[in-house]
Amino acid sequence: MSDDIFDRLVSSQQLVIAMLRIAAEDSSARVGAWNLRDIAAHMAATERDCYEPRIRAIAAGENPSFDFFTNDETDFSGIQLEDALDEWSATRAQVIGYARSLNDEQRLLTGHHEPYGEVTVERYLEIALEHDRAHLRGLERLAGELTR
Repeated sequence: MSDDIFDRLVSSQQLVIAMLRIAAEDSSARVGAWNLRDIAAHMAATERDCYEPRIRAIAAGENPSFDFFTNDETDFSGIQLEDALDEWSATRAQVIGYARSLNDEQRLLTGHHEPYGEVTVERYLEIALEHDRAHLRGLERLAGELTR
């Protein structure tokens, strides 16, 4: 596992956070059905409830099986945007720190993900990156709409 994945995870998170903060000035801003607070809370919850425990289970040699994770129906109304961003940043840093600490044997262990098939820790980090990028595309579309 190269440091490149860690750098890309940090960069993509920074971009999503910057876009959320910029667009947050417009309280009516939405991407699909979600307001910006919901997106931030969704990102934090996904990192905390999905990526971190699943990566740890893979690296522990549990050969876990995973289904598609979703928290789309979660009510994030009690969460503040900045609190969610702080939580997401802290959890992402924990995930990266943990993944960096793994030895070569742990990095080669796998789990099975229903939609993605066999996944290693690095593959799961790529899934997290793909998730960031999907939300970033939505935020980029929103930014285009807000500048019109």
